[in-house]
Amino acid sequence: MKVLNRYILKEFIRSFLISISIIYTILLIQLMIKLLDKFLGKGFDFIFLLNLLFYNTAWIIAMAIPMAVLVASILTYGKLSSDNEVVGFKSTGISISDIIKPSLLISIAIAIITIYFSCNILPAMNYQARQLNHELSKKRPDVEFDENIYSDLIPNHIVKFKTRDKENKSKFYDIIIHQVFNNRLNRSVIADSVILSSNDESIMFNLFDGAIHERISINEEYRQINFKNYKLSVPIDKSNNRKIKYVRGDRELTLRMLNHNIDSLTNKISYLKNKINKRLDLFNIDTTNIDFNNLLSVLENENIDSLNKISDKDQKKIYNVKAKANKTIISGYMKNIDRSINKINRNTVEIHKKFAIPIASIIFLLIGAPLGIKMQRGNMAVSMSISLMFFILYYILIVGGEQLADKNMFNPILSMWVPNLIVLGFGLLILRLKK
Repeated sequence: MKVLNRYILKEFIRSFLISISIIYTILLIQLMIKLLDKFLGKGFDFIFLLNLLFYNTAWIIAMAIPMAVLVASILTYGKLSSDNEVVGFKSTGISISDIIKPSLLISIAIAIITIYFSCNILPAMNYQARQLNHELSKKRPDVEFDENIYSDLIPNHIVKFKTRDKENKSKFYDIIIHQVFNNRLNRSVIADSVILSSNDESIMFNLFDGAIHERISINEEYRQINFKNYKLSVPIDKSNNRKIKYVRGDRELTLRMLNHNIDSLTNKISYLKNKINKRLDLFNIDTTNIDFNNLLSVLENENIDSLNKISDKDQKKIYNVKAKANKTIISGYMKNIDRSINKINRNTVEIHKKFAIPIASIIFLLIGAPLGIKMQRGNMAVSMSISLMFFILYYILIVGGEQLADKNMFNPILSMWVPNLIVLGFGLLILRLKK
């Protein structure tokens, strides 16, 4: 039995390493094409681009592992079946479960390693990737601009270019710059061409052959200033950049950080609910059984009843002012609670995603091994095709569940685990139909 286990493990591990190498390479080439098309020929340091590429591949590793397990299981057990080794094992009293058990143990080990990677390493790599992207946008803001698309990457400015110069990648033609302050359009600059440059403090637009259009706010006077060369310097908001740099997104938080966030947000919600209760006590409203979903409508009805009981006009006026102020304050607390609940849902989704996707490796093994035996061949192309079908279904379910949970339309825990159950059920159905 030990010889058989070693034989199956050897085949499975070899197939897994080949599968993950192929899947990772395919996804990596796709990412490289996207990045190189954006950065090639723009004077970036090779080491910087290599780091940018490496940290942006974190998600590839997490998603490639379950798919590689599925491909490897179909390949391994398809080969055993096509060589009639499965029939030989059965004739000696070895069951299908005994044949699958060694690979199942490996898939469990892979799932555990992937969980550790998803909980600790993946968030750090995602964070580093965003740091590099942020550093990139500071050094070379022109990289983020696309032709014929309005961009608001620069604070208080909306920029659009028609074409980029093929020789000088920092030069653009037919430029429009709208300067917006306090949601008001203050000035528009139109030019035939521009050369962009930047440093740690500002971004410089070196504009040629254009006009400045602006309206003076004092007397609403409109004026146009034509120019041959105009240099527009836009300061970089350092405090804003610092905020972008150090505040982590949901996908950049480790498991410990996510749990800490949920605890903090839960305490914040309790604190806000206590403040609401105290404010309701001031107006003699029962706080023992509060339905926070209908609180504002209940509060409105209570205020109307209280107003009807007051006969004095001056007292009614004073109460009405207090009631409106009270409702506004409570409404603010309720919005804050809703925002906190949304954040808790997003963090909960991220926590369970760190476990659900690695556990999918075990589910894919349980589907792939019997499917490989029934297929009776270990063809890489067929295995990849079947695996891709399952994985597309799984990816759609995971992304859809995440979006629904983020919008409070579905339970955040179920949104990550239901896809595993659906894929398992779908796989079992296919196996049943192939009998």
